[in-house]
Amino acid sequence: MGRFGFLLVILVCFDAWCAPVKLMVEDSWPPFAFREKGRAVGMSVDIVRAAFKNVGEDVELFQVPYPRCLAQTQSGKFVACFNSARSKEMDADFLFPKEPLFKSKGLIVALRTGTSTKVQKVKDLEGRTVALPNGFPFGVEFDENSKINKVFTANDLTSLMMLNSRRVGYVAIDEYVFYYYLKNKPEFRDRFKVIIEMSEEPIYVHFSKKHSDAKGLIKKFEVGLALLKASSGYKNILENWVGPEGQRSVNVASLVYQPAQFRAPLYFPGLMVE
Repeated sequence: MGRFGFLLVILVCFDAWCAPVKLMVEDSWPPFAFREKGRAVGMSVDIVRAAFKNVGEDVELFQVPYPRCLAQTQSGKFVACFNSARSKEMDADFLFPKEPLFKSKGLIVALRTGTSTKVQKVKDLEGRTVALPNGFPFGVEFDENSKINKVFTANDLTSLMMLNSRRVGYVAIDEYVFYYYLKNKPEFRDRFKVIIEMSEEPIYVHFSKKHSDAKGLIKKFEVGLALLKASSGYKNILENWVGPEGQRSVNVASLVYQPAQFRAPLYFPGLMVE
């Protein structure tokens, strides 16, 4: 397809009759995607909506537990799902865009006072008690170390509450989740400190290999996300969810794809790179 044909595909959904893109999203991982007052909200939700809006697409979200999100995208019932880490196993079943929604590190967090200064790396946690949400990976060095006394919890908030009450010595937590709770839970402020940064994980929207619309939509999404990351809108979304301090602390994925034909306001007035 030539450049002109590609532009027609991108622009066609500015028409009022275009149906919204139907996507699946998990329902219980704040601040990325969770349910509030019966609707999907979160940092990833805002990023995905804004990226598709940049290419003239409205989004209709169906919120389900993550395992169902995976299964129904794999089967081709839905075109895409988020939030997902990439792996060889995932690559076998799904298509991934060039850029992630964001990149995020795992952290080891402790109380500001009364914590051993000898804990400076993952191996130093051997023999110590660390709370973490069940089923969330933090890298091979941590996940496969059986000498760390891991206490699995229902969610990250429970882990932090246990640490705050000194029921555990440490918490393993995603950095965005950590700064989200610091922003929204006054009782946690000035209580915790980050002592170890672990592996960084890109988080994606993944697309179905069996859905007929997947290849076209993934190209649109790549363009829309590139435009968003090159504007102030991306930073504003992050800051809205984790606060200015959290936004400065996390790593923002760099823009690697910015098609020249979308830099002029002819196509998307008001949504251009600043």
